[in-house]
Amino acid sequence: MEELRVKIESTAPTDLTVMVQGERGTGKELVAREIHMKSSRSSGPFVRINCASLPETLVESELFGCEKGAFTGAERRAGRFEQAHNGTLLLDEIGELSLLAQPKLLRVLETHEVDRVGGQKPVNVDFRLIVSTNRDLEEMARTGKFREDLYDRLAMDSIRIPPLRERRSDIPFLAEYFIGAYVPDAKRLVTGVAQHVLDLFQKYLWPGNIRELENVIRRAVFKGRTELINMEDLPDNFAHNVTAPPLKLGNYHEQMRAHSRELFLAALTHSQGNRSKAAKVLGLSRTKFYRLVKLHGLDDGRADDRSASGPGPDEFDWT
Repeated sequence: MEELRVKIESTAPTDLTVMVQGERGTGKELVAREIHMKSSRSSGPFVRINCASLPETLVESELFGCEKGAFTGAERRAGRFEQAHNGTLLLDEIGELSLLAQPKLLRVLETHEVDRVGGQKPVNVDFRLIVSTNRDLEEMARTGKFREDLYDRLAMDSIRIPPLRERRSDIPFLAEYFIGAYVPDAKRLVTGVAQHVLDLFQKYLWPGNIRELENVIRRAVFKGRTELINMEDLPDNFAHNVTAPPLKLGNYHEQMRAHSRELFLAALTHSQGNRSKAAKVLGLSRTKFYRLVKLHGLDDGRADDRSASGPGPDEFDWT
């Protein structure tokens, strides 16, 4: 997180487009706002729009604005780029922006002019653009799901926010912070989190990251009955999601092979099929990861004869 802070400090004074990458719930908007507040545009507006919530028919009018009568019921309205004039515009979840709208966004970035829907002449705008995404835009560009030229333009500078599972030592401090934030509204005394609950928190993968931790703590603060947050204050299925399934005994190599395959499936699922990310999650080199993926029959869903029957016990290095 200190590295992230230093990156924000060095990025903020520039006027470069920034791509903030991170899983859901990691705080991408907070990072974007921090960049804005530490920039020379801090006195200007900070405007955010979620690209995933934009209907295809309203993308242009929302982003670029429209003139009265441009379509049925249309009134003259400034788009988000104009609203962000002399400030910063955050396009959240940019990976969800349609392919039809992407070249128009690219043109605005290159000319700093917007064409309102139904307008007769372009409008000059002065803005800094920050985009955020929880998807692998580089992979999307490579496979034709995102324009390569737009990706190159957006990736001038990038910041990655680590998921909570990579910063587990922060969990007690974050929990304490959220307790302090919600205790006044709950109007009861909560002094902290019981140690056995903190131990459970350390084992959990937190797929929803900091937002999920905040929601768990908020629920516990409002529903708990003791000064310490205990197991009964957690969501009903929380402990079940953390507890490991019963260990099945059997041949060592067969069991290790089976559990290894499950681990690889979980990593690929968590990384939405992105192998580089899955390898990083497992702490493996890409070469070893790809070899074991193939041995497990997980090579793009196509298992060759060797992997279909399962790799032999000597083909795995369990050390």
